[in-house]
Amino acid sequence: MNYFVVDVGGTFVKYAVMNAEGEFIEKGKFPSIADDRQRFLDSIETQFHACEEKYGSLAGIAISMAGILDVETGYAYSGGAIFCVNDMNIAAYFSEKCGVPVTIENDAKAAALAELWRGNLSDARDGVVIVIGTAIGGAVIIDRKVVRGKDFFAGEFSYILRRDGENRDFSYIWGSDGGARGLIGMIAEKKSIPYEELDGFKAFELINSGDQEAVSALHVYCAGLATRIWNLHAVLNPDRFLIGGGISEQPILLETLREEIGKIMAVMPDNLKEPEVMTCMYFNDSNLIGALYGHLVRYPA
Repeated sequence: MNYFVVDVGGTFVKYAVMNAEGEFIEKGKFPSIADDRQRFLDSIETQFHACEEKYGSLAGIAISMAGILDVETGYAYSGGAIFCVNDMNIAAYFSEKCGVPVTIENDAKAAALAELWRGNLSDARDGVVIVIGTAIGGAVIIDRKVVRGKDFFAGEFSYILRRDGENRDFSYIWGSDGGARGLIGMIAEKKSIPYEELDGFKAFELINSGDQEAVSALHVYCAGLATRIWNLHAVLNPDRFLIGGGISEQPILLETLREEIGKIMAVMPDNLKEPEVMTCMYFNDSNLIGALYGHLVRYPA
């Protein structure tokens, strides 16, 4: 049995034809459409039919996307950057149009499901996944199940407040500068480089070359990340934390993060255990793999 799997991003929609073992038969992508609901929906339906024509009948559609989603009903209260599908039952729409079962899953939670299925949480009961992207995505796993919350808000780590104070504004949330752009901004400021001239690739070129200002910025960034991990560890005490997102592919990130966690442990009582932190096993494919796994749980092959 083959499945059509979609990962909706702000710039591109990645799609794949996959079998029930999670193996890729075909992968591709096309530009995302954020401002026109029908054109966005049509773009996915068109690709589904193209894949069906090529590979024969497909058993279902699994969709990963940003936003606050009710995975039980398939309703998107928000679609993240794809705001044109806010307040829409996406699963019901594609099920009617394509004649197959359809599931939706939050992208960060899909990444966590991929790790739970065949990745670095496959041997764990409880875990926390932190996805460093434009902002901070996340998922909490308890007893090998994703914690959703009554408003489908659990794991939305971007909204964790970073500071005390009475005059709060949006900059107080972790997602405002906790994503990759926060690290890029720190390096740009230290190097007096215009922000728009620096991206993640160039930032890590500086870090990996040993540039002192860039390395110093990475330590400041990882100290903040370590603090948030410690706070979550104190609340949840999971078996393992996983770090995902594009910058997690840089080995020096995990190395520096563990160093900063070690500094926290140095001021804690000796009987407290250090949180175990690893990177996700899957990177660019994690949302696709996790979306398929979520679909298979709901509609077994």
